[in-house]
Amino acid sequence: MFVEELEALGGHGVRVGSLEEAREYVLSLAREVGAKLVIRWDEPYLEELGADEPLKEAGVGVSVWGEGEDAREQAARADIGLSTAEYAVAETGSLVVCSGVGAGRSVTLLPPTYVAVVPAGRVVSGVADVIRAYAGRGELPSGLCFHTGPSRSADIEQSLAIGVHGPGDVHVVLVG
Repeated sequence: MFVEELEALGGHGVRVGSLEEAREYVLSLAREVGAKLVIRWDEPYLEELGADEPLKEAGVGVSVWGEGEDAREQAARADIGLSTAEYAVAETGSLVVCSGVGAGRSVTLLPPTYVAVVPAGRVVSGVADVIRAYAGRGELPSGLCFHTGPSRSADIEQSLAIGVHGPGDVHVVLVG
């Protein structure tokens, strides 16, 4: 149901059986969009994905949030932002994303193409499930956001524009 809801919003969703398949999806997408730079979160699950070296071998630069030069500058220049998500909400096609150390919001907002690689076990039925999960933890993370499909706005003359306040191309790879 998550993939269908995401696609109804103009996003792209795929379910794969392994991190190897997820890595191939990311590599294929990088080739498809002609990516020169990918920025990703400094996150163990993305380390396990193992896309850095294959991307570099394909001629795509890889920047890890928090390493090297100004990460926001890197995110602004990147063609693809790569993260994971705390949850994927089936009824809305939304991702629940928590930014923090090693996981800057800019990765999910500035590049024109955004990819989230998410374990299928993090898919929940509805927003109420997310609220219950965080209520059980006792406090909310300071950088909690719900991302629902490609950025869309109709602020200017009531004309719908895609990708104005965030990525216009959103891909979610559910693994497992």
